[in-house]
This record gives sequence, C-alpha cells and structure tokens, in this order.
Amino acid sequence: MMTRELADEVTDMHATHWGGPGEDYRLSKISSATIDPTDGVSAPAPDDVAPVWQPPKPAHSFPWFEVVMTTIGVLGTIGIIIYGLAPESSSVTAFVKTTLLSLVALVIVVGFLQRIDRWEPEPWTTKLAMFLWGGGVATLSSMIMNTALSEDIAATIGDFNRAEALGASFIAPLVEETLKGIGVLIIVVVRRNSINSVLDGVVYAGFSAAGFLFFEDILYFLRTESEGTKTLIVVFVVRALMGPFLHVMATSMTGIGLALALLRFKRGWSKTAIVIVFWFFAMLIHFVWNGSAALTGSGLGFIAMYLVVGIPGFVLWSVLLLRAARREALHIRDGLVPYVRTGWVLPGEVSMATDRRARKAAFKWAAQGGRDAKRAMRAFLSDLASLGLDQRLMARHGADPSRIENDRQLLADAVENRREFLRLTSIAEQQKDVTNAVAGHAQVA
Repeated sequence: MMTRELADEVTDMHATHWGGPGEDYRLSKISSATIDPTDGVSAPAPDDVAPVWQPPKPAHSFPWFEVVMTTIGVLGTIGIIIYGLAPESSSVTAFVKTTLLSLVALVIVVGFLQRIDRWEPEPWTTKLAMFLWGGGVATLSSMIMNTALSEDIAATIGDFNRAEALGASFIAPLVEETLKGIGVLIIVVVRRNSINSVLDGVVYAGFSAAGFLFFEDILYFLRTESEGTKTLIVVFVVRALMGPFLHVMATSMTGIGLALALLRFKRGWSKTAIVIVFWFFAMLIHFVWNGSAALTGSGLGFIAMYLVVGIPGFVLWSVLLLRAARREALHIRDGLVPYVRTGWVLPGEVSMATDRRARKAAFKWAAQGGRDAKRAMRAFLSDLASLGLDQRLMARHGADPSRIENDRQLLADAVENRREFLRLTSIAEQQKDVTNAVAGHAQVA
C-alpha cells in the first residue's frame, strides 16, 4: 500500500508550488506510472526489476586520488618548466604569446569533449587530474624517453636526421600513447564505478591527450618563435588548426579499449586483447600523422595524407562519437525505467535528465533559488544519468556488487539534491509572493 509519507510528500510538493519544468505532467503521471488502482506501488516487470532500499545518509570522503594525481601532474609541469621551457623561452613575452596560441587548440578540443560528456558529465576534479597527467607526467616523460631513444638510434646508424625521422615516426607514437594511456588505466582501476559507458573512457583519454597537446604546443611554438613570425604561423596552422584532434583521436582509442575491457569483457585474456588492439590503433593513428611528414621528407606527402586520410578519419571519428552521445541519452532513459516504476524517480525527471530543452528549462527554473539550487539541480541530473547507465549496464551484463553499492550512494545523493533545490526554490517563490503582495497593497493604498 502507498505509505502516508509518500502521500504527504506529494501533497507537500503541491503546497510549496513546486511548478518546475514538467511538474504538472510528473505529478499527474505518478499515479499511472507508479501507483496501482488500489493505491499500491506497482511492481516492476521481472526483467526490469530494480532493488528497493532505504537510502543511507550521504557520506562524502576526501578525494585522495584526485589530490595525489593532481600533485604528480603539477610536479611534472614543474619539471617541464625546468627541463623544457627554460632553455627554449627567450623572454616572458615569448612564453605568454606561445601559451595564448596553444590555448586555441585546447579550447577547441575541450569544447568537443564537453559536448560528448554533457549527459553524465565526469567530475571536473578527475578530468583536471587527467589533464595534468597528460600535460605534466606524460609530456615530461616522453621528452626524456624520445630524446634518449633517438640519440641511441643516431649513434647506431650514424645519421642524425634519419634517426630523428625514425624517432618521430615509430618511437614517439609508442612512447606517447603508452604514457597518456597509463593515466586512463589508473582511472579505470581506481575509479572503476565511475566508468559506466565507453564515452567515459573517451573523455578521460581526451583530457589526458588535451594536456599533452597543450604543453607540447607551447614547446613547439617556443622553438619556432625565434625563427620568425612566418615560421611560427606555419607551425600554428599545422598544429592548432589542421591537427588539434590528433592526440585526442589517438588516445581515445586506448580509452575505448580500456572502457570496453571494464564494461563488456569478463575474462582476463579477452580484456587484455581488446586493450592491446585499441592501443595499437592509437599508435597507428599517431604514426600516420607523424610518419607522413617525417618519412616522406616533403610537405606534399603530409598534405596528401591530410586530405585523403586525415580529414575523412576525423569526420568519421567525430560523427561516431556525437552519435554515441545522442544514444547515451536513450540508454539513460531506459535504465531509469525501473526507478520510475518503483517510485524513486518521477517520469518528468527522466526527461529533465535526457532531453536538452527540458534540461535547460530545469536549470532556468532552479536558478530562481540561487546558485546553490542550480548546483543541486545539476548534481541531481548527473546522479540520475549515472543511475540509468549503471542499471542498463547491469541489466545487460550482470550485477556488480561494488557498482550496486555505489548506486546506493548515488540514489541517496539524488534524494538529498532534490530536497535541496525544492527547498531553495520554494523559499524564493514564497519571497516573490510576499514581494508581489506588498507591492500590490502599496498600489491600492
């Protein structure tokens, strides 16, 4: 039977003039979606059944992992400044100019990553840690290893130029894609419950690659800045405008492989195999870009590769990811069905979590309650998206005890966030009613 608390909650929502986006629809549908004609909560279908529990109180722990990873990344950045930037930078003005130029590609890349990460956004603290891993740790380590291995090749074959071409074509893809991918591997191992779709692997890999891209661009621009404005412009066009997505495209392959290994494969050998396959694709993409210029020894070879392979490859890659992002909204909707049937989520809240217009309206409505209300709404919708993706994942590939326990906490957080934005917006609406009443009384007087 429907409990008195549930009935009181519905009554209170009417009393506080909730009136949020789609709320009339939500409240009118709750009886048909979650309550049977005898006022009992309808049972979900056997194939969609979701566990019902009493949510525990939210327990917020200190983000030790993000702090440690960020600290390591900062130390790597300091190493780059000492080892890489200091010898190259001729002045503060040159450093500022080249940094601003490097921001162009970074803004383009991060904007795209945010676009595909819009439904169930990953925490900014973790993405920042990945950015610093790619920019600090991977870049510094690659500089040292690439230089050492290229010098070994030069000493072996006795041809410095040839050794440099071989290093750029074969050593750099192997070293750089491995180091950038290690950061994503750490995320998958330590934050495995936060990975609930292949796009999560792409996003974390993308931010690792974005950090590498940003720091590497600064180094390249500093090295060419002293050669004149014309040379700097050419390098800027090639790296920032023609190939800003090189590192992201390549490392995203490793991210896809690691996410698939975590989410779709059960056996150790199959997990290893799928990661190796996509890691190979990452190196192949990197090799095609570097090798087309380094091995051919002419700009024509690079331009031909860019037109025939680079542009079509980028278009295909971006279209597939954008389509995957659109499908993710449908996956979230499917996964939230059991929560709607068992009364944890209202139907309209599913639309708010998966429809762009409803989401925009939800933020606009919550904004009347202030910044905290809008923040609570954003966290609420993110929690719902994670719950939906996890539910769909486990319905397809079996229950995961650690993921279920994580979902308990997500559900508790969602309930608390909902309570918070309802409270704040209710206060704002009551204040508005009082203000209007006073203004009306003053006009009458």
